[in-house]
Amino acid sequence: MGVPGEEHQLWVQPIMKGQQPPVGPVNLSGNPGPYRMQFLLARPGYPITKEREHKFIDNIVGDSHIRIIKPIAERRLEDPDRMLLAVGGKNFRFECITNEKGFLGKIIVDLTAKNTRDAVNEAYGSIAPFLSAWSLNLDIPVHVETIQVADLTTLVSALRVRAPHLEMNWGGGGSLPFFQEEFCQYASVYREGLNSSSAFYRFLCFFKVIESIIGRRGREFQAKRATGQEARRAYEVIPATREEILVLLKKLYPWRDSWDDMTIGQTFPPESLGKKVTFLKEKYLYGIRCGIAHALLERGEVSITLDKIEHIQEINKWLPLCRIIARWMLISDFPTESTMGVK
Repeated sequence: MGVPGEEHQLWVQPIMKGQQPPVGPVNLSGNPGPYRMQFLLARPGYPITKEREHKFIDNIVGDSHIRIIKPIAERRLEDPDRMLLAVGGKNFRFECITNEKGFLGKIIVDLTAKNTRDAVNEAYGSIAPFLSAWSLNLDIPVHVETIQVADLTTLVSALRVRAPHLEMNWGGGGSLPFFQEEFCQYASVYREGLNSSSAFYRFLCFFKVIESIIGRRGREFQAKRATGQEARRAYEVIPATREEILVLLKKLYPWRDSWDDMTIGQTFPPESLGKKVTFLKEKYLYGIRCGIAHALLERGEVSITLDKIEHIQEINKWLPLCRIIARWMLISDFPTESTMGVK
């Protein structure tokens, strides 16, 4: 379930032996009260969990390049086995858990928050600057593989997971098409987006495909008008109903027979329904692109903090749709090359 390759939340509420399951829907947004946040670390390129394995991390300790205590084989009773990190101002105490080799593997903090989202924002916003500072000072990556948040009142927990990519059969048969240079350019950027684990970079890749194809269509429109040919601008409109969305998804992903409501809701934000892609690009996508570009690509000083959870949440909200639109446009403008090998 969920968009393959994209992040979503997995929720669970444990039921104790002899306890009756709750009646009615559970409030997944959380209630005011105590929360526990857990950040599982991993070395980039070496994930702790397998691709199709989702595990809550209460009993899992990850890994990193930061050794803070002795390996367990060399540890004596008087040696520490973890580190406490106190954050002034909010009185947060982050417990830094180490693995058997003494490397930092998980960070835990208990806090009081208004709801689940507030707990994530407060905890991540407090620990992220330390992770970035350690990365800079030690010249090593510090990667958070997943985040788990638990409402300690209801025991409802949410785990950040990445939906695995589908495993595909090559269609084969027939002759290979001649690849236009333009298609190769777009396809290479699309592949970069799928290969990357960085949400910011993935968004830039898919946005660049969208922006470039809109520019390409404008250039071809002007060229036809200049020679007196009939010219029309092609544009896409996001479907307004679930039935229309399913028709579009069947066109873009003909090998998928069913789509769950979670995937559809994650892919098509309510603000996008019934809107032209060009409108969404200017209204929502372009602002995100500019924020990333100003931080990483434009001249001048850095003006935004990529550590801020609200920027990451905004990226993850629009990234699945951005990817869908890029694919939609590529299939529309390069139908032969974009459906090669599909089975």
